[in-house]
Amino acid sequence: MATFRCLQSGNTVTFTLQHDIDSMRGHSGYVRVDEEEPQKEFDPNAQRSDTPLTAPPRPRGRPRRVDI
Repeated sequence: MATFRCLQSGNTVTFTLQHDIDSMRGHSGYVRVDEEEPQKEFDPNAQRSDTPLTAPPRPRGRPRRVDI
């Protein structure tokens, strides 16, 4: 998937097919916008920055029935 920006109007267009992306690279009126994003490599030892998921508290209901 690639996004291109028109130099004249500033509109953006996104293409998903490789043939369309290759043909837009040769077009002088458009500039690729999403090329600046570097690819991050997966590091299994990296510190996680997301918050851990916790279960929601259980609703307090009617107490259990006690037979006497």
